[in-house]
Amino acid sequence: MVLARLLLGIFCLLAGAARAEPVVHARLDHAVMHYQVERDFTYVMTDSSDWTLLTQRGLAGRDRATHSFYPDKQRLELIEAWVDQPDGTRITVPPTSIFTRPTASAQNAPGFTNSQTTSVLFPQLREGSRTHIKWKLTQFKPTMFGFNAYNLGNFAYDTVLDETIIDLPADMQLTWRTRGFVVEDKTTNGMRHIVAAVRDTKAQEVEPAMVSAMDFQPMFQATTLPNFAAIGAIAAREAAGRAAVTPEIQVLADRLAGKLDGLDAARAIYNWVTANIRYVAVYLNTEDGWVPHAAAEVLKAGYGDCKDYSVLMQALLAARGIKADMVVVNWSTQFGEPMLWTPYFNHAIVYLPDYDIFLNPTSRYASFGALDATLRGKFVVRLTPEGQTLRTPSSTPDNMRYRMHTKLRVDRDGTVTGQAEFEMSPSVETIIRNELSSTSSNAKLAETLLARTQEGGFGDLTASNPRDLATPVTLSADWSSPRAVNPQGGDIMLRVPAGPDLVSPAVVRVKLSPTGQRRLPLFAEARDYGWNSVINIPAGMKVARLPDDTEIANPTGSYRARYRANGAQITVERHLLVHHDVVAASDYKIMEAVLYAALVDARAMLVLSPVGE
Repeated sequence: MVLARLLLGIFCLLAGAARAEPVVHARLDHAVMHYQVERDFTYVMTDSSDWTLLTQRGLAGRDRATHSFYPDKQRLELIEAWVDQPDGTRITVPPTSIFTRPTASAQNAPGFTNSQTTSVLFPQLREGSRTHIKWKLTQFKPTMFGFNAYNLGNFAYDTVLDETIIDLPADMQLTWRTRGFVVEDKTTNGMRHIVAAVRDTKAQEVEPAMVSAMDFQPMFQATTLPNFAAIGAIAAREAAGRAAVTPEIQVLADRLAGKLDGLDAARAIYNWVTANIRYVAVYLNTEDGWVPHAAAEVLKAGYGDCKDYSVLMQALLAARGIKADMVVVNWSTQFGEPMLWTPYFNHAIVYLPDYDIFLNPTSRYASFGALDATLRGKFVVRLTPEGQTLRTPSSTPDNMRYRMHTKLRVDRDGTVTGQAEFEMSPSVETIIRNELSSTSSNAKLAETLLARTQEGGFGDLTASNPRDLATPVTLSADWSSPRAVNPQGGDIMLRVPAGPDLVSPAVVRVKLSPTGQRRLPLFAEARDYGWNSVINIPAGMKVARLPDDTEIANPTGSYRARYRANGAQITVERHLLVHHDVVAASDYKIMEAVLYAALVDARAMLVLSPVGE
């Protein structure tokens, strides 16, 4: 018994250590990106990397190397590739293990990019194998944004040495910024030589709901652009004329808007574009340019990517005298300030300057002006000759408001029947519209939601057309949960039935850290969620015990629960408030207290007893 306890203690210590120190599956021994830049912004880049594969998971994750290129402006050559085995044997990668194909984006969105990818499969890998590869990329046609270099330190693997080297004429303008990389910048014989290196970084485990690695990982960026305004000015110049109001555009705009003007006309046009243009690609890549198809071409095709949606919106709105500009943004969980004015944005949306409203027409279920949390509070560049920088509206709890009002009846046989009405803000509507549109039937969605609860059951949802963005979502539910309560003697033990709740308190569970601590900021998502229930208890029963009321509030948010009994009726009011989208790691413990308050209260038990006992 003593030995068993000792072994158990050792196991627990080892488990704790394993949580604190992630298993290293592969190691980046040395990576070098070396750019030789010419005055016209063409360049030759050699890219080499050496990896040691330590586990089977490491083999699965690093068994190949890939490199994409654009044949109309780049040429890619594989210089060398081999595997060094643990016994010292070197295996050169044979030609039969080298493949060049159109990239996934080119296959999924023909006509939007001609990119290709060369893939190299490393042969005869085993634990302890070391892979080596070296590429040569020639940029023979400069990109629209000049020269840009970018290196984000590896998050998932140990790194011994990762370098970016840039050689260019000393009189060329180039600005760099760094976070975590050590940079040497020297000029000799008319040439500028920059070496940015990061050494000896450790692999990290992904933390629940963490922000993008771009907000905290070591990073090096360099650009020949002078400022953010230049990004907007260059992109506007290259796209000039693409938003032309052709006769077809004018006829459609007039039909859609009718006698409407201003925001009402803009809303009608937005609703039509989101409903009738098919989104075929999330594609915005500096190497491939940011030039959209002409609006008339997008209209004729009936599909497009984000910048095509935006240019069509610009043209249709212009036809009704409404000014609209394209803006670029990072649609992601990156919330930190840009480190440098490099053009590493990934999405295009529309800005109405006269109304200070941002629109995301590629989001099929987002109503006019509704932005999800990953588009809020974001730095954007306006693609105009002036290249103005702006920021999208910040998230607030009001942006993400949700209420579920429920009437419940508990029968003596343990069956719970319920009806619910829902109300929500436009950004939450986006989530609900997507859920309703993605299910085979509303009854199936209700069953799926009920299956996630303790009580289960079957029912139906009655909803307005989720694809009709002109009409706010109306939603109600009816359901029955047989044998949903726990009898104990003559008493009934009952949790507050959740019913088909689309955003129950349990959604916060994914925000919790298993260690109770965080290294990295939490993507908490601002919200104002409330659940109000009226429970009618069976005849002949009384309320023997109610859960204690709960109330906690701190700078990150609050949770409140109230329980009241009035004869044969119980009222329950629950309210969860999260103030901001991002919570600093140093504030996680107080955020955790709010989240756990909601989860613990969701398990609270009511006790009903027979009258007279």
